[in-house]
Amino acid sequence: MSVIESVFAVGHDASRTGAPTTLRNLLRWARDERGVRTEIALLGRGPLVEDFRALGPVHVLPAALAGWRRAAAILGADGSGRRAERAEHLWLRRALAGAAEADVVLASSAASLWALAHLPSRSPPVVVHLHELDAILSALGGVDRLSPLVRRAELVLVPSPDVAELCARPVSAGGLDIAPGRIRRHPEPTATPRHGGRPVRRGGAAVVVGCGPVGWRKGTDLFVAVAHAVGPTVDGRPVRWRWIGGDSGDRTHPDVVDEIRLRGLADRLSLDGEVADGPERVAAGDLLVVCSREDPYPLVAVEAALAGTPVIGFRPGTTLLAEAGQDRRRVDDLDVARLADQVVEVLRDPRAGRRLAEPQARAALAATVPQVAPAIWADIERAASGDIGP
Repeated sequence: MSVIESVFAVGHDASRTGAPTTLRNLLRWARDERGVRTEIALLGRGPLVEDFRALGPVHVLPAALAGWRRAAAILGADGSGRRAERAEHLWLRRALAGAAEADVVLASSAASLWALAHLPSRSPPVVVHLHELDAILSALGGVDRLSPLVRRAELVLVPSPDVAELCARPVSAGGLDIAPGRIRRHPEPTATPRHGGRPVRRGGAAVVVGCGPVGWRKGTDLFVAVAHAVGPTVDGRPVRWRWIGGDSGDRTHPDVVDEIRLRGLADRLSLDGEVADGPERVAAGDLLVVCSREDPYPLVAVEAALAGTPVIGFRPGTTLLAEAGQDRRRVDDLDVARLADQVVEVLRDPRAGRRLAEPQARAALAATVPQVAPAIWADIERAASGDIGP
């Protein structure tokens, strides 16, 4: 039994992306292994809503209010914008009322931080799980706005050294000004894949996979550029490129489609969308290429490594490679030509892929829920007990 009997969680949505999936995995483990009760407020919808409902009561911000919030940013503080803001604040106060009865509040991402301002006056200790870097924090209002919300937390959980450094950096230098003693780094708790591992493919085209919502943050445009740099074949073997993931909503999807057409890649690069068998498609690839600009610990890299698919890519999205002792493989400065050279190297020599995949699989195993969740939960329990240092 956990010293925490109940947790109130706040998530920015229920998409299949990293932060909601991590929250679902951790809360499911806490229920199964520690008997913890859960109540959840979600600030957006998504396919994981029913997974969260299986864990406890769920409050989902109505789509109409979410739409009004976006409109309020355009309309400003007058008229309809002000009424929309009041309606949203009323919903938040009602949805978050249960936090007063919980042992700890867990905010699962920077995008959920704004809700913390509406917690009941008598609330338990707060734990924040941050996965974002500079550009996303800027888009969410900047560190001047976010730092006071994060600093109210007893504990800040982060997945990588990059995020830890951002948290500890002063606000004047673009950071969140969190005392280092309140920061703990853990891998994102990743569910063990349910599929049967990597299928055996003999001959045919090589398959290079990218993954995530199509957009700037995940670097879909960079994936297209790498595909163009590699060319149609490697040592006479055709190379096919598959991007798995839906639209990010950042309005760059049409630009990516145009770029594929203009570079003459339409016959060998596909945008597969959000598909139910995404993990199986990643496992079937010869290589996962991580092109993220602002995602320090993408879960898909761990899932690919667990399936035996080698992973390469840009910094900072390749924290897993550092944990596998392959830091020199991480490509700096979004250097497309260097990453393309690595793709060619791995596709040319299967042994190179195996040399990457084996240490990566060991590092990924350390990030699975059974391995990492107990350590994360121990830190959350210390925070709930007021036992985290300054």
